[in-house]
Amino acid sequence: MRRGSDSSSFLVCAAALLAWPLLAAEAPALDPAQTYTITVTSRYNVQDRQPRHIREFLAAHSNVRMQQWDGIRMPVQSATAGLAMAMAGNVGPDIFETDIRQAVSQGLAYPLTEWIGRDGVLKDGRPKRKPDGTPDLNGQIDEDEAKWDGWMRIKPLFRQVVTVDGIPWALPNRTGTYVGILYSKRLLKAAGLDPNTPPRTWDEFARWARKLYNRKERTPGIEFTATSWAFAPWIATTGSSIVVQDRVSPATGKVYTFNEQVTTFVAPDTGEDLQNVRPSWRCNVADPRCVAAVGFYHRLRWAPWIVDPSTGEPVELTAEDRARGRVEFRGRPVEFVPEEVYEGCLAVTTLDIGETIRRLGRSVALYPLWSGDMTEFENMGVDPSDMGMFPFPGMTEKERPVLQASNWFFMIGKDVLQRGGRTPEARAAYRNLVWELMWRITSPEGADENIRRRVAAGQARFLNPRDLLRLGFDDYAREIPADNRKLWTDVEEGRTLEVVEPFMGKWLQFRDFYAREAIDLVLRPSGRDFDYAAALRRLEKEANSGTMFERPAEEIEKRRPVARVVAGVIAAILTFFTWLIVRGQFRKSQSVAGVHARWAPWLMLAPALLSIALWGYYPLVRGLIMAFQDYRIGGDSPFVGLANFIGIYLDPNFYSYVFTTFRFVLWNLLLAFFTPIVLAFLLAEVPHGKIFFRTLFFLPQMTSGLVVSLMWKEMYDGTPKGTLNQLLAFLF
Repeated sequence: MRRGSDSSSFLVCAAALLAWPLLAAEAPALDPAQTYTITVTSRYNVQDRQPRHIREFLAAHSNVRMQQWDGIRMPVQSATAGLAMAMAGNVGPDIFETDIRQAVSQGLAYPLTEWIGRDGVLKDGRPKRKPDGTPDLNGQIDEDEAKWDGWMRIKPLFRQVVTVDGIPWALPNRTGTYVGILYSKRLLKAAGLDPNTPPRTWDEFARWARKLYNRKERTPGIEFTATSWAFAPWIATTGSSIVVQDRVSPATGKVYTFNEQVTTFVAPDTGEDLQNVRPSWRCNVADPRCVAAVGFYHRLRWAPWIVDPSTGEPVELTAEDRARGRVEFRGRPVEFVPEEVYEGCLAVTTLDIGETIRRLGRSVALYPLWSGDMTEFENMGVDPSDMGMFPFPGMTEKERPVLQASNWFFMIGKDVLQRGGRTPEARAAYRNLVWELMWRITSPEGADENIRRRVAAGQARFLNPRDLLRLGFDDYAREIPADNRKLWTDVEEGRTLEVVEPFMGKWLQFRDFYAREAIDLVLRPSGRDFDYAAALRRLEKEANSGTMFERPAEEIEKRRPVARVVAGVIAAILTFFTWLIVRGQFRKSQSVAGVHARWAPWLMLAPALLSIALWGYYPLVRGLIMAFQDYRIGGDSPFVGLANFIGIYLDPNFYSYVFTTFRFVLWNLLLAFFTPIVLAFLLAEVPHGKIFFRTLFFLPQMTSGLVVSLMWKEMYDGTPKGTLNQLLAFLF
């Protein structure tokens, strides 16, 4: 029986190969007398016991230590500022994790080209050219361009995620988990369902959901959460994608559309290779297949159904079936009364995810969630031997089931350019240390060490069989339950499609709108008649107009002449009124009797004037300048003229914003101006307890507006942690 001894040697060799680029060129030495602190954000916990390859790194560099970065510590309040604010102040972390494209657009990350390479440049530094002499660019880093041997060991899909316009910016953590449908074997068997043959299509999944329905208590056995990460895999099961890329054939001029996450680009009708064609990206949520995925949520939540008394099988009803009290099922009529109709078979998670997990195997049989192996739920009171996971089923038999890789990606912060010492050589040596630590953090060795510990603890049967086979635990892999073994075999052999969350555009910004304005509204108690198709059309239009992808430059330029005329008219009006005010002030004859005409008054006024200029007028002027820039937290912020104003005007909700602003100003004027006057009259007429009522009235003025705002926000928070939601959950 092999227990991983051979794999240990293999991992040592692999680590040596990965470190080869750093050892081949001798890096400038750092000052051995100085201690260097490399900061890492909380996605990687430096307080935990570090794996061997990290300990070896720290032992080899005795003057280097890791520190958890947790933001800027603010005095008095002990609050922490966000990553962006820290980067703006040049005190950001060395290694961090956030949305890659947002970090790149804001200049927060340092490119990895000096270690990995870049598109269009061979690993020896020579330009990569096509046979006709033109630059060979495809937006990705190929094997002959990669200077780091570990690059080609990363999955092609992940290489695509971390590369932006041919430049690598991040490394994926190799120990990520997968989002699938978790299930309780015991509850499935109790409902007459076989865990070894999970549903293959949406119709089969709906049948399972209705079989798991507790008809006696009228409570569903499956729960969904109104989050985008749990919904995105359902889009992939349709064969479509939330984000798509259009590539124009150089030969025919025809536009071909590919899903976001494909890695080969061949025209289906001509066989033309479109790999080197620069794509244009767009949001695709209003595509009929994407609409169908939201429709499936609506079907599970609201579709009426009955149970066939002869077979015990669930039968879905149309509106006409329900109205006449009869349905055709398997060639025979089935009659029913209204009391026998069930509406929907899906519950919506209103509690914390941890609470829902604890109910798995009790009242919840199916739940979409991420999982690497089943042992991670053991400390939450869930029996790992009762747990399993199957992929999201395809829309029909033609589409493959889907598992979504849930991963995070580490980047090097821009501030490493200024750290390590005074000389360029010392700073380059520091960057090399940060790079080496980052690829060690993202390498699989740490997870492999944890897997070996779990195998030694007798938990091998709950682990991922792919990991066991990779580490040489073949005998243990054969002990894994058949359903778990089949899940990963189907992934390896391509019968199950492996995807990631969307990564192009401002996905992190858009996904909140997507969940709140479409998915959540379908699942709410008021969602039966919600027009989700119209909502998705509106979302797609907004996403392609700035929310997720910027408007085409040609559209902005087309409206720039008109914008200049409008801006000129506004500027002329403001200048005219300013001139009137200034002229009026100079025409007044001011008395200077008794006024000290020397420098003493100005000296006494200087602190107040400087304070007003610093905290009042400087932010005003700075904000005015930023309005005409493509502002970025790090790097240059180029001047774009009126483009920002044109973009706001072209926003589909522009007139709604204007109306809302005027409405706010009107109500603020009415309430803030007239209400105090009315209250003052009332307080003046109170016959007894004037001091008490005046104190009661003025007390809220002593409370910070920020505190009050946060209290109201927490009260109406739409998540299960909201005060009102907690109260409603307790009552109902």
